Amino acid sequence: MYRTISTILFLTIVSGTIIVISSENWFLIWVGLELSTLALIPILCSNFSPRNIEATIKYFLVQALSAALLLNSALIQAWLAGSWSILEPLNNVSSICLSIALAFKLGLAPCHLWFPDVLQGLPFFQGLIIATWQKIAPLLILFFFGQLIISYLLIVASLISILIGGWGGLNQTQVRKILAFSSIGNMGWLIITSVYSTNAAILMLVIYLIINSTIFLLFEFLNISTLGHLNTTSQLSPISIALVILVMLSLGGLPPLTGFILKFISLFFLINNGFILLSSIMIIGSLLSLFFYLRVSFNTGLILFPQHIISITSWRNNSITSPLTTKIWLLSTLSILSTISIPLTLPLYISI
Repeated sequence: MYRTISTILFLTIVSGTIIVISSENWFLIWVGLELSTLALIPILCSNFSPRNIEATIKYFLVQALSAALLLNSALIQAWLAGSWSILEPLNNVSSICLSIALAFKLGLAPCHLWFPDVLQGLPFFQGLIIATWQKIAPLLILFFFGQLIISYLLIVASLISILIGGWGGLNQTQVRKILAFSSIGNMGWLIITSVYSTNAAILMLVIYLIINSTIFLLFEFLNISTLGHLNTTSQLSPISIALVILVMLSLGGLPPLTGFILKFISLFFLINNGFILLSSIMIIGSLLSLFFYLRVSFNTGLILFPQHIISITSWRNNSITSPLTTKIWLLSTLSILSTISIPLTLPLYISI
Protein backbone atom coordinates (compact mmCIF):
# COMPACT_ATOMS: atom_id res chain seq x y z
CA MET A 1 0.00 0.00 0.00
CA TYR A 2 1.29 3.46 -0.88
CA ARG A 3 2.46 5.59 2.00
CA THR A 4 0.11 8.47 1.15
CA ILE A 5 -2.94 6.21 1.08
CA SER A 6 -2.00 4.47 4.32
CA THR A 7 -1.42 7.85 6.01
CA ILE A 8 -4.86 9.08 4.94
CA LEU A 9 -6.46 5.86 6.21
CA PHE A 10 -4.71 6.09 9.57
CA LEU A 11 -5.74 9.72 9.96
CA THR A 12 -9.32 8.72 9.17
CA ILE A 13 -9.22 6.04 11.86
CA VAL A 14 -7.94 8.57 14.39
CA SER A 15 -10.51 11.19 13.36
CA GLY A 16 -13.33 8.65 13.69
CA THR A 17 -12.29 7.92 17.28
CA ILE A 18 -12.04 11.66 18.04
CA ILE A 19 -15.56 12.19 16.65
CA VAL A 20 -16.90 9.48 18.97
CA ILE A 21 -15.14 10.94 22.03
CA SER A 22 -16.23 14.53 21.40
CA SER A 23 -19.83 13.90 20.28
CA GLU A 24 -23.01 14.49 22.26
CA ASN A 25 -25.23 12.97 19.60
CA TRP A 26 -25.90 9.26 19.12
CA PHE A 27 -25.95 9.61 15.33
CA LEU A 28 -22.51 11.27 15.27
CA ILE A 29 -21.19 8.52 17.54
CA TRP A 30 -22.41 5.95 15.02
CA VAL A 31 -20.84 7.94 12.17
CA GLY A 32 -17.48 8.08 14.00
CA LEU A 33 -17.46 4.33 14.68
CA GLU A 34 -18.34 3.53 11.06
CA LEU A 35 -15.74 5.96 9.73
CA SER A 36 -13.04 4.29 11.80
CA THR A 37 -14.16 0.78 10.79
CA LEU A 38 -14.39 1.46 7.04
CA ALA A 39 -10.95 3.13 7.00
CA LEU A 40 -9.45 0.09 8.75
CA ILE A 41 -10.74 -2.49 6.23
CA PRO A 42 -8.17 -1.67 3.45
CA ILE A 43 -5.37 -1.76 6.02
CA LEU A 44 -6.42 -5.21 7.25
CA CYS A 45 -6.43 -6.77 3.77
CA SER A 46 -3.22 -5.07 2.59
CA ASN A 47 -1.29 -8.38 2.53
CA PHE A 48 -3.93 -9.92 0.25
CA SER A 49 -3.55 -13.54 1.29
CA PRO A 50 -6.57 -15.90 1.53
CA ARG A 51 -6.36 -16.13 5.33
CA ASN A 52 -5.97 -12.37 5.59
CA ILE A 53 -9.01 -11.70 3.37
CA GLU A 54 -11.09 -14.21 5.34
CA ALA A 55 -10.23 -12.49 8.63
CA THR A 56 -11.02 -9.07 7.15
CA ILE A 57 -14.45 -10.22 5.89
CA LYS A 58 -15.29 -11.71 9.29
CA TYR A 59 -14.26 -8.48 10.99
CA PHE A 60 -16.34 -6.41 8.58
CA LEU A 61 -19.47 -8.57 9.06
CA VAL A 62 -19.22 -8.43 12.86
CA GLN A 63 -18.66 -4.67 12.85
CA ALA A 64 -21.58 -4.18 10.43
CA LEU A 65 -23.85 -6.17 12.77
CA SER A 66 -22.77 -4.18 15.81
CA ALA A 67 -23.16 -0.88 13.91
CA ALA A 68 -26.71 -1.89 12.88
CA LEU A 69 -27.59 -2.71 16.49
CA LEU A 70 -26.16 0.60 17.70
CA LEU A 71 -28.06 2.57 15.05
CA ASN A 72 -31.30 0.75 15.88
CA SER A 73 -30.74 1.55 19.55
CA ALA A 74 -30.25 5.23 18.69
CA LEU A 75 -33.35 5.26 16.45
CA ILE A 76 -35.55 3.71 19.15
CA GLN A 77 -34.18 6.21 21.65
CA ALA A 78 -34.81 9.15 19.31
CA TRP A 79 -38.33 7.92 18.55
CA LEU A 80 -39.32 7.52 22.21
CA ALA A 81 -37.44 10.47 23.71
CA GLY A 82 -37.67 12.84 20.73
CA SER A 83 -33.96 13.64 20.91
CA TRP A 84 -30.62 12.27 19.69
CA SER A 85 -28.84 13.60 22.77
CA ILE A 86 -26.73 11.17 24.77
CA LEU A 87 -27.84 12.88 27.99
CA GLU A 88 -31.37 11.52 27.68
CA PRO A 89 -32.02 8.43 29.87
CA LEU A 90 -32.08 5.25 27.81
CA ASN A 91 -35.08 2.95 27.77
CA ASN A 92 -34.63 -0.77 28.40
CA VAL A 93 -34.76 -1.83 24.73
CA SER A 94 -32.15 0.75 23.70
CA SER A 95 -29.94 -0.22 26.65
CA ILE A 96 -29.97 -3.90 25.71
CA CYS A 97 -29.29 -3.19 22.01
CA LEU A 98 -26.47 -0.80 22.86
CA SER A 99 -24.92 -3.28 25.30
CA ILE A 100 -24.94 -6.07 22.69
CA ALA A 101 -23.52 -3.74 20.00
CA LEU A 102 -20.63 -2.62 22.21
CA ALA A 103 -20.02 -6.21 23.34
CA PHE A 104 -19.55 -7.23 19.68
CA LYS A 105 -17.20 -4.32 19.04
CA LEU A 106 -15.09 -5.08 22.12
CA GLY A 107 -15.08 -8.85 21.73
CA LEU A 108 -16.77 -9.17 25.11
CA ALA A 109 -18.24 -12.56 26.00
CA PRO A 110 -20.59 -14.07 24.93
CA CYS A 111 -20.04 -12.06 21.72
CA HIS A 112 -16.33 -12.92 21.58
CA LEU A 113 -16.21 -15.87 19.17
CA TRP A 114 -15.07 -13.77 16.19
CA PHE A 115 -12.13 -12.12 17.94
CA PRO A 116 -9.56 -14.99 18.27
CA ASP A 117 -10.19 -16.18 14.71
CA VAL A 118 -9.86 -12.70 13.21
CA LEU A 119 -6.72 -11.91 15.19
CA GLN A 120 -5.15 -15.21 14.14
CA GLY A 121 -5.63 -14.38 10.44
CA LEU A 122 -3.98 -10.94 10.62
CA PRO A 123 -0.35 -9.83 10.98
CA PHE A 124 0.71 -8.50 14.35
CA PHE A 125 0.55 -4.82 13.38
CA GLN A 126 -3.02 -5.02 12.06
CA GLY A 127 -3.95 -7.15 15.07
CA LEU A 128 -2.48 -4.47 17.31
CA ILE A 129 -4.85 -1.88 15.84
CA ILE A 130 -7.89 -4.11 16.45
CA ALA A 131 -6.81 -5.10 19.96
CA THR A 132 -5.92 -1.57 21.13
CA TRP A 133 -7.00 1.49 19.14
CA GLN A 134 -10.31 0.16 17.85
CA LYS A 135 -11.41 -0.58 21.42
CA ILE A 136 -10.81 2.93 22.73
CA ALA A 137 -14.03 4.47 21.38
CA PRO A 138 -16.43 1.66 22.47
CA LEU A 139 -14.77 1.52 25.89
CA LEU A 140 -15.12 5.26 26.40
CA ILE A 141 -18.81 4.99 25.46
CA LEU A 142 -19.20 2.39 28.21
CA PHE A 143 -17.10 4.41 30.67
CA PHE A 144 -18.90 7.72 30.27
CA PHE A 145 -22.39 6.46 29.51
CA GLY A 146 -22.36 3.34 31.67
CA GLN A 147 -25.02 4.82 33.92
CA LEU A 148 -27.38 4.86 30.93
CA ILE A 149 -26.88 1.13 30.30
CA ILE A 150 -28.17 -1.71 32.43
CA SER A 151 -25.30 -2.36 34.85
CA TYR A 152 -25.99 -5.98 35.74
CA LEU A 153 -25.69 -7.00 32.08
CA LEU A 154 -22.20 -5.50 31.97
CA ILE A 155 -21.20 -7.19 35.24
CA VAL A 156 -22.35 -10.63 34.06
CA ALA A 157 -20.70 -10.19 30.65
CA SER A 158 -17.47 -9.05 32.29
CA LEU A 159 -17.35 -12.05 34.61
CA ILE A 160 -17.95 -14.44 31.70
CA SER A 161 -15.22 -12.66 29.72
CA ILE A 162 -12.68 -13.03 32.53
CA LEU A 163 -13.40 -16.76 32.88
CA ILE A 164 -13.45 -17.42 29.12
CA GLY A 165 -10.31 -15.33 28.61
CA GLY A 166 -8.49 -17.48 31.15
CA TRP A 167 -9.98 -20.83 30.14
CA GLY A 168 -9.80 -20.38 26.37
CA GLY A 169 -6.09 -19.64 26.24
CA LEU A 170 -4.98 -22.75 28.14
CA ASN A 171 -4.81 -25.13 25.17
CA GLN A 172 -3.59 -22.63 22.57
CA THR A 173 -0.22 -22.85 20.84
CA GLN A 174 -0.70 -19.88 18.49
CA VAL A 175 0.62 -16.67 20.02
CA ARG A 176 -2.05 -14.50 18.36
CA LYS A 177 -4.87 -16.59 19.84
CA ILE A 178 -3.24 -16.44 23.27
CA LEU A 179 -3.14 -12.64 22.99
CA ALA A 180 -6.76 -12.64 21.80
CA PHE A 181 -8.01 -14.54 24.86
CA SER A 182 -5.82 -12.35 27.03
CA SER A 183 -7.54 -9.30 25.53
CA ILE A 184 -10.98 -10.80 26.19
CA GLY A 185 -10.09 -11.31 29.85
CA ASN A 186 -8.64 -7.82 30.27
CA MET A 187 -11.74 -6.26 28.71
CA GLY A 188 -13.73 -7.93 31.48
CA TRP A 189 -11.49 -6.37 34.14
CA LEU A 190 -11.77 -2.91 32.57
CA ILE A 191 -15.55 -2.92 32.16
CA ILE A 192 -16.39 -4.35 35.58
CA THR A 193 -14.20 -1.66 37.18
CA SER A 194 -15.87 1.10 35.14
CA VAL A 195 -19.22 0.27 36.80
CA TYR A 196 -17.79 1.50 40.13
CA SER A 197 -15.10 4.02 39.13
CA THR A 198 -14.71 5.61 35.71
CA ASN A 199 -11.40 7.33 36.53
CA ALA A 200 -9.84 4.08 37.69
CA ALA A 201 -11.03 2.33 34.52
CA ILE A 202 -9.43 5.03 32.35
CA LEU A 203 -6.11 4.60 34.17
CA MET A 204 -6.37 0.82 33.70
CA LEU A 205 -7.09 1.35 30.00
CA VAL A 206 -3.92 3.43 29.56
CA ILE A 207 -1.81 0.77 31.30
CA TYR A 208 -3.40 -2.01 29.24
CA LEU A 209 -2.78 -0.15 25.96
CA ILE A 210 0.91 0.31 26.82
CA ILE A 211 1.48 -3.33 27.80
CA ASN A 212 -0.54 -4.80 24.93
CA SER A 213 1.16 -2.56 22.35
CA THR A 214 4.54 -3.66 23.69
CA ILE A 215 3.85 -7.37 23.41
CA PHE A 216 2.39 -7.09 19.88
CA LEU A 217 5.33 -5.02 18.61
CA LEU A 218 7.79 -7.32 20.35
CA PHE A 219 6.37 -10.48 18.75
CA GLU A 220 6.28 -8.75 15.37
CA PHE A 221 9.92 -7.71 15.74
CA LEU A 222 10.97 -11.25 16.77
CA ASN A 223 8.71 -12.86 14.10
CA ILE A 224 7.09 -15.26 16.58
CA SER A 225 3.80 -16.90 15.63
CA THR A 226 3.70 -20.08 17.77
CA LEU A 227 5.05 -21.20 21.12
CA GLY A 228 7.58 -23.37 19.29
CA HIS A 229 9.16 -20.25 17.76
CA LEU A 230 9.94 -18.72 21.14
CA ASN A 231 13.32 -20.44 21.34
CA THR A 232 14.49 -18.35 18.36
CA THR A 233 14.55 -15.25 20.57
CA SER A 234 17.94 -16.34 21.88
CA GLN A 235 19.37 -16.02 18.37
CA LEU A 236 18.78 -12.27 18.34
CA SER A 237 20.09 -11.21 21.75
CA PRO A 238 19.72 -12.10 25.42
CA ILE A 239 17.82 -8.84 25.91
CA SER A 240 14.93 -10.13 23.80
CA ILE A 241 14.52 -13.10 26.15
CA ALA A 242 14.27 -10.83 29.18
CA LEU A 243 11.86 -8.48 27.39
CA VAL A 244 9.42 -11.24 26.40
CA ILE A 245 9.44 -12.74 29.91
CA LEU A 246 9.02 -9.42 31.71
CA VAL A 247 6.30 -8.06 29.45
CA MET A 248 4.29 -11.31 29.54
CA LEU A 249 4.51 -11.43 33.35
CA SER A 250 3.48 -7.78 33.47
CA LEU A 251 0.46 -8.59 31.30
CA GLY A 252 -0.35 -11.36 33.78
CA GLY A 253 -0.31 -8.87 36.65
CA LEU A 254 2.63 -10.13 38.73
CA PRO A 255 4.16 -7.61 41.15
CA PRO A 256 6.29 -5.50 41.05
CA LEU A 257 5.66 -5.09 37.31
CA THR A 258 3.34 -2.42 35.88
CA GLY A 259 0.51 -4.83 35.07
CA PHE A 260 0.09 -5.51 38.80
CA ILE A 261 -1.40 -2.05 39.31
CA LEU A 262 -4.11 -2.92 36.76
CA LYS A 263 -5.38 -5.84 38.83
CA PHE A 264 -4.79 -4.06 42.13
CA ILE A 265 -6.91 -1.02 41.24
CA SER A 266 -9.83 -3.17 40.11
CA LEU A 267 -9.81 -5.40 43.19
CA PHE A 268 -9.40 -2.37 45.47
CA PHE A 269 -12.58 -0.71 44.22
CA LEU A 270 -14.58 -3.95 44.14
CA ILE A 271 -13.62 -4.96 47.68
CA ASN A 272 -14.30 -1.45 49.00
CA ASN A 273 -17.82 -1.74 47.54
CA GLY A 274 -18.34 -5.07 49.31
CA PHE A 275 -18.17 -7.38 46.28
CA ILE A 276 -16.01 -10.10 47.84
CA LEU A 277 -17.56 -12.99 45.88
CA LEU A 278 -17.23 -11.05 42.64
CA SER A 279 -13.56 -10.38 43.36
CA SER A 280 -12.95 -14.07 44.12
CA ILE A 281 -14.35 -15.10 40.71
CA MET A 282 -12.15 -12.52 39.00
CA ILE A 283 -9.06 -13.77 40.84
CA ILE A 284 -9.82 -17.35 39.72
CA GLY A 285 -10.09 -16.18 36.11
CA SER A 286 -6.83 -14.26 36.48
CA LEU A 287 -5.06 -17.37 37.81
CA LEU A 288 -6.27 -19.34 34.78
CA SER A 289 -4.83 -16.75 32.42
CA LEU A 290 -1.62 -16.60 34.44
CA PHE A 291 -0.99 -20.24 33.48
CA PHE A 292 -0.51 -19.49 29.78
CA TYR A 293 1.42 -16.29 30.54
CA LEU A 294 3.88 -18.43 32.52
CA ARG A 295 3.84 -20.99 29.71
CA VAL A 296 5.02 -18.37 27.23
CA SER A 297 7.67 -17.17 29.70
CA PHE A 298 8.97 -20.69 30.35
CA ASN A 299 9.17 -21.51 26.64
CA THR A 300 11.09 -18.29 26.07
CA GLY A 301 13.55 -19.11 28.85
CA LEU A 302 14.28 -22.60 27.49
CA ILE A 303 17.03 -21.54 25.10
CA LEU A 304 19.09 -24.75 25.03
CA PHE A 305 17.08 -26.66 22.44
CA PRO A 306 18.78 -29.46 20.45
CA GLN A 307 20.56 -27.34 17.88
CA HIS A 308 24.04 -26.32 16.88
CA ILE A 309 25.91 -24.27 19.45
CA ILE A 310 26.81 -21.62 16.83
CA SER A 311 23.15 -20.96 16.02
CA ILE A 312 22.39 -20.49 19.72
CA THR A 313 24.82 -17.60 20.04
CA SER A 314 24.62 -16.29 16.49
CA TRP A 315 23.98 -12.81 17.84
CA ARG A 316 27.65 -12.73 18.95
CA ASN A 317 28.82 -13.00 15.36
CA ASN A 318 26.69 -10.11 14.13
CA SER A 319 29.19 -7.28 13.82
CA ILE A 320 27.09 -5.13 11.49
CA THR A 321 26.03 -1.90 13.22
CA SER A 322 23.13 0.16 11.97
CA PRO A 323 21.19 3.10 13.46
CA LEU A 324 18.15 2.21 15.49
CA THR A 325 14.84 2.68 13.70
CA THR A 326 11.83 4.55 15.07
CA LYS A 327 10.04 1.26 15.74
CA ILE A 328 12.94 0.07 17.92
CA TRP A 329 12.92 3.30 19.92
CA LEU A 330 9.15 3.02 20.36
CA LEU A 331 9.44 -0.61 21.41
CA SER A 332 12.19 0.24 23.91
CA THR A 333 10.14 3.04 25.48
CA LEU A 334 6.98 0.93 25.72
CA SER A 335 8.96 -1.96 27.20
CA ILE A 336 10.25 0.26 30.00
CA LEU A 337 6.78 1.67 30.68
CA SER A 338 5.14 -1.76 30.66
CA THR A 339 7.55 -3.27 33.19
CA ILE A 340 8.81 -0.66 35.67
CA SER A 341 6.40 2.28 35.52
CA ILE A 342 4.62 1.58 38.83
CA PRO A 343 6.27 4.70 40.39
CA LEU A 344 4.62 6.74 37.62
CA THR A 345 1.16 5.18 37.96
CA LEU A 346 0.95 5.25 41.76
CA PRO A 347 0.66 9.08 41.96
CA LEU A 348 -2.15 8.91 39.36
CA TYR A 349 -3.87 6.21 41.40
CA ILE A 350 -3.55 8.25 44.62
CA SER A 351 -5.09 11.27 42.87
CA ILE A 352 -8.06 9.11 41.79
